[in-house]
Amino acid sequence: MRYSIMLQVVATITFIFLGTAALFAWLQYRPIPAETNTQSSVKNLVIC
Repeated sequence: MRYSIMLQVVATITFIFLGTAALFAWLQYRPIPAETNTQSSVKNLVIC
């Protein structure tokens, strides 16, 4: 395999890994809306 093709394959795999890591980091640290937060819903039910 030629060096330039190998470099393109490695760069493509690296960008795929970085993209999926960024996606999972965004999913993990995104703010949760108040409507879907179960803990605040339970507190509201107890108060009412």
